[in-house]
Amino acid sequence: MKKTFGIIIGALAGTAVIGSGVYYSDADVKSPKLNSDEIRQMVEDQYDGTITELELDKDRNQAVYEVEVIEKSKEHDLKLDADTGEVLREKSKDINKDDDDIEDDVKLDMNNEDLIGVEKAKEIAKNNFDGKVVSIELDDDDNRLIYELELKNGKKEADFDIDAKNGEILEMDVEADDDDDDDE
Repeated sequence: MKKTFGIIIGALAGTAVIGSGVYYSDADVKSPKLNSDEIRQMVEDQYDGTITELELDKDRNQAVYEVEVIEKSKEHDLKLDADTGEVLREKSKDINKDDDDIEDDVKLDMNNEDLIGVEKAKEIAKNNFDGKVVSIELDDDDNRLIYELELKNGKKEADFDIDAKNGEILEMDVEADDDDDDDE
């Protein structure tokens, strides 16, 4: 009986140690040294295209920014170190203008001057939710270009869908990470 009890206590202690290690590794991802605006500027300095996606992510316990840049005839998918800005991976592919794929046609239209632009989309979202932009993506939704943004402020998070041509907020979803104690 004592042996079984000892095994259970040992297993619980091991789980606690592993769990705290996972907790601390996630904490590093949530506080990168470079913010999305700094990464955006670095990418814009090196590429002539339009940034269509910029997202903070985790890759093997390392904070990384995944960035997609569309030029007139190329698409670049980048993975950058969130602390140094170093390009960890770059994949480029040609975009074929003769392709009937709607998604490629939309990506070519992303350089369209009729779009409000990333900065304006961020401004619209920040005017409606006080938070930090953690991701922004230009997406095609039924042949309509939409900026999808995610903002965070403490335990609150807001997701926006903003029309990329007129700046209209199509959808706004605000969530708070409530504790279970608040429900009682």
